Amino acid sequence: MRIELPTRISTAKTLIFAAGLVCVQQLEHTSLVFSLFFFAFIMLGNFAFNAGGGFSRVSGAYVFLFTVLTAGLGVTWKAVLGEPADSNLLVPQLDMAIYAASNFALLVVILINKRLTGRSQGIAPGNIDYTLAALGCLVLGLLQSYLNSLGLGGPGSALSIVNQLSEFFPLAIILGTIGAIRDSGGRRSFNFVSLASISLIFIGSMLAFTKQGMFEPLACWVMAAAFTRFKLRPLHYVVLTVVVVGSYVIFPLIAEGRTRVSPNATASERAAVVIDILTHLDKAKRDDAETAAYIVASEGKSGYYNTPQGFIERLSILSADDAFFNYTDKGHYIGFRPIIEDYENFIPHILLPDKPFPIGGNYYAREIGGILAPDDDSTGISFSPMAEAFHVDGWIGIFFVMPAIWLSLLASLDYLCGDLRRSPWGLLIVVYLAHSAAESLLASLIWMSVYGNLGLILAIFFCTHFAPVVGAFFYGGSRNPAGDAAPVPYDHLSLSLPRPRS
Repeated sequence: MRIELPTRISTAKTLIFAAGLVCVQQLEHTSLVFSLFFFAFIMLGNFAFNAGGGFSRVSGAYVFLFTVLTAGLGVTWKAVLGEPADSNLLVPQLDMAIYAASNFALLVVILINKRLTGRSQGIAPGNIDYTLAALGCLVLGLLQSYLNSLGLGGPGSALSIVNQLSEFFPLAIILGTIGAIRDSGGRRSFNFVSLASISLIFIGSMLAFTKQGMFEPLACWVMAAAFTRFKLRPLHYVVLTVVVVGSYVIFPLIAEGRTRVSPNATASERAAVVIDILTHLDKAKRDDAETAAYIVASEGKSGYYNTPQGFIERLSILSADDAFFNYTDKGHYIGFRPIIEDYENFIPHILLPDKPFPIGGNYYAREIGGILAPDDDSTGISFSPMAEAFHVDGWIGIFFVMPAIWLSLLASLDYLCGDLRRSPWGLLIVVYLAHSAAESLLASLIWMSVYGNLGLILAIFFCTHFAPVVGAFFYGGSRNPAGDAAPVPYDHLSLSLPRPRS
C-alpha cells in the first residue's frame, strides 16, 4: 500500500457517517440540538475540504485538521464510549453552534480563496537535489543551535530573527526523506541526514518535555512519504505500529516530567529526569493513574470524558473552549485590543522596545479562573481561534474577524506553496498545522500570515539556492544519485500527473 493523503472525501459517505453518528448520539441521550449542530459542523467541514482541494493545498489540509482536532474526533470518541456527546460541558449547544458557524465561515473563506489563488503552482521549482538541500539544512541547523548555546539569540539580535523564521531540522527530515526515496528508487525512506535530524528533534523535545516536538519527526516523515507516494512494506507497518503505540503510552509520561524540573534546569538535569521516567515506567504510570483518579474523584469527570482517556484527550479542544465560551457568554468581552496588539507586535523590537507582548492562552485561563493555578508557570493552556474570536466581539468575531484573518493566511500560503503534490514546500506548513490548526489563538494565525510567510519564502529560497551549495561542500562535491542514473517513473515517485512543461 502506498501512503497517500486524500484530495477529496466522499460527501455521500460523510453524510452517512454524520447521520449515523447523530442516531447513535440520540440513543445515548444527547440533546437533539447539539447533534444537529454537530451534523452541520461535519458536513460543512466536508464541503470546505473538497472545495479547498483536500491535501493538495494548504487550505484544504487546514480545513481537515481544524475540523478533526477541534471537535470531530473528540465527539466521535464520546459516541464510542457510550457517553452523551453534550455531557461534561457547561454550554454544549452554544459550543456546537459556534463550531458549526465557524465551519460555515471557513467554507466561505475557502471559496473566496479559490477565486483569489486559482491554480497557483507556488513560487519555487520542484526539481532540486533534495538530499544535498537536506544536508545543508542540517548543517545550518547545527550552526544555529551552537550560536544559541553561546547566548547570541537575545531579543533584537539577528539570530533571534533567524530563530523565529527558520525550521532547519524539520526541513532536513522532509527533504532528506524525499531524497532517500528518490535516490533509492523507492526502496528506502531514510538516509543519514533524515535520521540525524529525527534524532536531534526527538532528543531536544524530550529534554523540553513537549509532546508536540516528539511527534514532529513522525509527522514530517509521513508528509514526505505521502509526497512521493512511498510504498509501505510489512516492516514499515511493524515499525509504525510500535512507534504509535509506544508514543501513546510513553510520550505523555515524558511530558509530565516538566513538573519535576525548574524552568532554568540544565540539559543534564532534564536528561536525568527523562532517564528516570524511562527506567521506571511502571512508577510513572502509577503516578499518572493516581493523578487521573484524583481528578475524576474530585470533579466527577476527566475533562470532556467520564473517565481518563490518556492521549485521546489531547486530540480535541472542545472542553477548553467550552469554559471560554461559557465565560464570554456571561458578558465578558475583551474587544479588539488583542488583535491590535498582535499587529503592533510585528514592529521589530529594535524599533519598538516596549511593544506589547501577545496575549496567550495562560492569560485567558487565569481570566476565566479554575483552569490554571496562579503560581503554575510550567503548564501551557491552549484554546482554539474560535474561542478568542468569540471573546473579542461575540458573533462579529466569528463571522467577520476570524474569517478575515483566515483569508489573509490561507490565500498567502496557497499562493506561495501551490500544489502540494508537485512541490514539497508546503509540507512543513501542514506539519505545523497538525498541532496549531485547532490549538492556536488568533495571534498565532496573524503571526503566521506575516512572519510565517516570510519564513516560508526564505526557506524556499534557502533550500533551492543556498542549502544545496552548503550540502555539496560538506558532501565533497556534486552527486549523481541513483534516481538520476536510473530514473523511476514520475507517477511512481510523486504523482500520476504529467510533468509541467519547461
